[in-house]
Amino acid sequence: MNKEYFLEIAPGIVAYVYFITEKGDVIEFVVKLLCEFEGQWHEVIRYDSGHECPHKDILDTDGNVVRKVWYDYLDNSQALTMAITDIKDNYEFYKERYLKWLKGN
Repeated sequence: MNKEYFLEIAPGIVAYVYFITEKGDVIEFVVKLLCEFEGQWHEVIRYDSGHECPHKDILDTDGNVVRKVWYDYLDNSQALTMAITDIKDNYEFYKERYLKWLKGN
């Protein structure tokens, strides 16, 4: 079963959530922090289950991966929950860091 939705966190800040379940298990997922700056949406952080291991991609202002953080000790269901919680709890930090990078370019 596929599920996809946007979770509004604050004005101009949303989390995009997509996952596939099979027999109750999350087999694939993507969670993105999207922030609006001056009328344009930017993908700031992305969690996903690619490379056969849950991980977080920290993205630069061109959308390139600056750093990967691996969560090989979590299954996809745990990583999906952690990703949503992390974005809700830390979106201000991620937004401010990205904004500094954006202004630095």
